[in-house]
Amino acid sequence: MAKHYVKGLFTELITPFDEEGSIDYQMMGELVDFQVSSGVNNFFVNGLGAESHCLSNEEKMKLLGIVREHGGPESVIMGCSFEESLLQNKELLKLYMDSGLCDCYCISAPPYFRHTPEALYDWARQLISFCDKPCYIYNSVQMGTLFDPDTLERLWKDVPNFRGYKDATTDMIHFMQVMLRIDKDEFDFLGGCDATDGLAVLMGAVGCVSFMAVPFPVQMKEVVDYGLAGDWEKCLEAQNRILKIRNALKKAPFNAAYMYAQKFSGGPVVKRSRMPAHQDYVSDEVKAGIDQTMKELDIGR
Repeated sequence: MAKHYVKGLFTELITPFDEEGSIDYQMMGELVDFQVSSGVNNFFVNGLGAESHCLSNEEKMKLLGIVREHGGPESVIMGCSFEESLLQNKELLKLYMDSGLCDCYCISAPPYFRHTPEALYDWARQLISFCDKPCYIYNSVQMGTLFDPDTLERLWKDVPNFRGYKDATTDMIHFMQVMLRIDKDEFDFLGGCDATDGLAVLMGAVGCVSFMAVPFPVQMKEVVDYGLAGDWEKCLEAQNRILKIRNALKKAPFNAAYMYAQKFSGGPVVKRSRMPAHQDYVSDEVKAGIDQTMKELDIGR
């Protein structure tokens, strides 16, 4: 019998900021309410899409509390710790653990500099073993180094608390190599790229973590739910719709077009990030392309 700790769609929540760069905590609650009303109950909190690198630990904890309050006791929260050092990660993870608000945790490779496989192993082993609940690894190209399949297998065999893996490498051969080494019936594989999440689920992942679900939770949930049901035709149809949306959104800086696209799904619309103002700019040409894509897919207005 399969033994999985999590399952389904996790929305990687965005952080809403105002014009002065302060967090709009009221809107944060509204964003979670919108997700719950759309059928989403799993949340990836303080991830890269939330601009975690721009948040203080105090802000991260306040955001986490809001997600738990609005998500309710039945929601599953994966608290992210993508800090720059072992010490900083342990400080944040300790705050998470002391709060009791997380169901599980997620770490990544260290940023900036390339690390050897042995260094990555030691980094992950220390952090995963430090946690009091299941811990996941996020393999992200934004970090300095990717975990290779052999290192992931070694961690799985050596560290009991290593419970799952979010793959955002966009490399399906890599994903298959990891699945070849780790028993997918005893381990939680999660898709981590909106362009390939459906494929990941059809290959045996138990769900995905999606930033596309911020503006389009219903459409992303279709991808995952059809995949988990084994309906590969409908899963791929839903995935292709998401890919068309993604193609339109990726023509603007991250994550400007995702904020613009929120207006099509009826939820709150985030206005600003903490990045420079031009990073939030979506040209009229790109907006027109997004509008046309939404019209073709019969989404929103």
